[in-house]
Amino acid sequence: MTSVIRVELEPGRDKPAREGHPWIFSGAVRRTSGPQDAAVAHVYAADGSPLGQGFWSPTSQIRVRLVGPVGAPLDRTFFAARLAEAIALRRLVVPPDTTGYRVLNAEGDGVPGWTVDRFGDTLVSQITVAGLDQLAAEAYAALTAAFPGFAIQEINDLPARRLEGLATTHRVIAGEPASEVPFLECGLELQADLADGQKTGYYCDLRESRRKAERFAAGRRVLDLFAHTGAFGLYAARGGATTITHLESSPRLVERGMVLYDRNGFGADRAAWVRTDVFQDLRRRTETYDLVICDPPPLVRRRADLDRGARAYKDLNRLALQRVAPGGLFFTFSCSAAVDVKLFRQILFAAAVEADVRLALLEPLAAAPDHPVAVTHLQGEYLKGWLCRVQGE
Repeated sequence: MTSVIRVELEPGRDKPAREGHPWIFSGAVRRTSGPQDAAVAHVYAADGSPLGQGFWSPTSQIRVRLVGPVGAPLDRTFFAARLAEAIALRRLVVPPDTTGYRVLNAEGDGVPGWTVDRFGDTLVSQITVAGLDQLAAEAYAALTAAFPGFAIQEINDLPARRLEGLATTHRVIAGEPASEVPFLECGLELQADLADGQKTGYYCDLRESRRKAERFAAGRRVLDLFAHTGAFGLYAARGGATTITHLESSPRLVERGMVLYDRNGFGADRAAWVRTDVFQDLRRRTETYDLVICDPPPLVRRRADLDRGARAYKDLNRLALQRVAPGGLFFTFSCSAAVDVKLFRQILFAAAVEADVRLALLEPLAAAPDHPVAVTHLQGEYLKGWLCRVQGE
């Protein structure tokens, strides 16, 4: 039987929960009763009225992640229902010839702390909440039933788990273990790195931005910063780019990217790969390009680092803008959750002023629609970006 703790909030701290925000912070909790190692919390306002139930986290600043009203057990049936709803959305939004995408996006799909990505016939799961971790057997039973015959690997070597007091794990839930898994994205052959990759092994969230870059690539010289394995370049090559230059610091990723070019029929020499520190390279590079893509790793990992990280984003975008030819296009992104949409726009303003360019914002960019964000949980809107144009002199 699932253990339950009762959580009562301080007076006046119930409004976010009543409006649908899934997080209950430690500062809002007045008292608790029941086992501190419980999996599930039932949350009540100071007047005793029920606010909902969710996954309990005894050591986290976010003590409860709400999933619905007090009542129905959080068991296999619950997870199966949320998975069915998530899968129905993916049938609607995932493009054809695509077998790599996000199946379940935590709060965005009503299961806080659980993400699942699909790569071919393999699912990669990450659980980052203590209460949910106790219910993992029920969750995986529902996932296995929803995807019969699929391999399932759990990759839980995540800082978020350490904050929850959870062990970091990498284990096989179903099927055979694999370190690399091929999959399709809009007809391109790509590969997820389950052993040494970031996140779940690949960045599915940028798929729609890659498709947009393909649309604008014809006849353009492309510079891809922080290229990873070159997915933006593959789309640009298919779109008819004249030249493609990738900047990437990891020799392993460069080697894998060249293999992917060859695998997709372009030949390893279709793009130039430069193993380099991107900041240093941009400071000495003099060439200009018609399409520049700037997708750095998170430069702000903690809110305490926001000021320093914002300056790093500004410097990076200033350097990148200086490499965009007049009339050229600029794709720029931040995946730092602490950098919100408003701040990122301010960063671009400062970067454009310092780069002495006239910059037009053409279209905001965000995670692909298989990464839904609950309207009540804007913290889930971690990826933001802009498609820009550097105006002529």
